[in-house]
This record gives sequence, structure tokens and C-alpha cells, in this order.
Amino acid sequence: MEIRKVGVMGCGAMGVGVAQVCAQAGIPTVAVKATPGSTDKIRSGLEKSLAKMVERQKMSAELRDSTLGLLQFTTDESAVADCDLIIESIIEDIDIKKAMFKRLEGIVTPQAILATNTSTLSVTALMAGCKQRDRVAGLHFFNPAPVMKLVEIIHGFETSDEVISTLDEFCKKVGKDPVIVQDTTGFIVNRLLTPYMLSAIHLLEMGTGTIADIDHAMKSGAAHPMGPFELADYIGLDVVEAMALNIYEDVRQPHVASPHTLTRLVQLGYLGRKTGKGFYDYSVKPPIGNPALRHPVA
Repeated sequence: MEIRKVGVMGCGAMGVGVAQVCAQAGIPTVAVKATPGSTDKIRSGLEKSLAKMVERQKMSAELRDSTLGLLQFTTDESAVADCDLIIESIIEDIDIKKAMFKRLEGIVTPQAILATNTSTLSVTALMAGCKQRDRVAGLHFFNPAPVMKLVEIIHGFETSDEVISTLDEFCKKVGKDPVIVQDTTGFIVNRLLTPYMLSAIHLLEMGTGTIADIDHAMKSGAAHPMGPFELADYIGLDVVEAMALNIYEDVRQPHVASPHTLTRLVQLGYLGRKTGKGFYDYSVKPPIGNPALRHPVA
């Protein structure tokens, strides 16, 4: 099956990024805003982002124009009716996702592939609410989607091999590096990264090192581009907590339970870069460690 048109459900940072990737590869793409309100701000934001890429000579003006020309933003879910692949990228809530997939099955053709961009939720649990389960799979892009090469293709319990093969070819067509993963909570990357970030928080709480020292140790000693606290802030602490909760629900092991410090920061609304403060304070240039977290947390 050839993917000739793509629909993306959700116009957050990830959804817009995935839509850009598809259109940039020459595929007509419909991006559906999942919340009420105009799509004008979303399109203008993308236009500004692409304009900066042209200014920095990271994209030609011709590619920018063709990408924008192939992108349609809308709030009408029925606009994806003729799409061959629909990629869901909405809130990480299994019930909300199931409801959307149920609506989509009444809109798209029986041949269309329904994929979820979930980072930790079970694809098999999601497909359980669908009539054509063999057409449901996971397609996990990483943030920022236009930059990150990896895409995890998740084989749910009843996903057909044909669908997996089609998605593999699609990922290569849009310039990504796919890996095929069986449906396990967290898949490969987040199943490994989440306990890593949680362990760093536990070390902080034990007084083993400061935020800055632990980050520096992993960058200097393990050649990581970001330390665990920088990474958590970049991902979003609410997202990290949600991943921890999902994995803990599956394995019930203490090392993947959300640490006290992470829970408290999320409760305070300190979610990392997107709110200006998390483990680091981004109102200061360069960011410095949050003074409240420079000492062990009991």
C-alpha cells in the first residue's frame, strides 16, 4: 500500500512537527486541530519557523513554499476522509484516544491505517476499541519531529504485517530511520530513558550530587548530549511523570515510580523549558540550577 495522503490529528508541537515532516517529503497532509479555535496562529507559527530555516540556509525557499503548499490546517475531522494514513498526536489519555479512533473509523476508508504517536501507552489497548484492529499501529516520532531521525513502529497484538511493512516504507520515504518494536509499555527508547531520568532524581534526593554535577557527569563521562535533568526539562516534567506512571502501572517496580521531587514540581507547574522553570531556571541566561533543588530533598 502506498501512502499518498496523510492526516495528522492534533496541532501541538509534535503534531505540527509530524505534519511538517510529511509535507516536506512531498506528501499532501491535513493537520486537524483537536481543540476549539482558529488554526491561523498555528500556520503563522510554522511559517515563521520555516522562514528562519531559510534565513539560516537550512532549507531552500522552494522547499519552504512547497511544504506550506502541501499543508492544510483545519478543525474538521472529516477532512481526513481520503487519507491513507492518519497519525494521532493528541493528549496522552487512553480513553480520549480510543474515542478519537472510534470516530475516525466512521470517517476514513477501510484500507486507511490508523497510527498513534503515543510515547508509552499500549497500542494493543488502543486497538481494542477498534473494529479493524489489523489497521492500527504505533508510529512514535521523537521531538522535535523535523530534526530527530528515529521513529518507533509499534506492532500491536493484531497489527498486520502488511501495515508494518507499509509504515516502514513510509518512514524511509519521509527521511526517518525506523525500528520495529513489539508493543511494550515505553517501547525501546522511553522504556530505557525513563528509569534513567528517575534514577538521577533519586540520586539527587539521596544527596549523591547536585543537579548540575549529575548532568555534568553524564555528559562528560558517558558522552550524553544532555544530562538527565536537562533532558527531563526538555521533554517536559509532566510528560516524564506520565511516562513513569504508565510504566509503573505495567511493571509495578519501585524504581519506575514517580519520585517525590518530580511529583512536587509537576504539582507546582514547574514543567521544564516550556514553563520557564523545572530542574533549571530558564529565566536566567545561561540556565542555572533551581536553588530549591541544589540540596538533597528529603
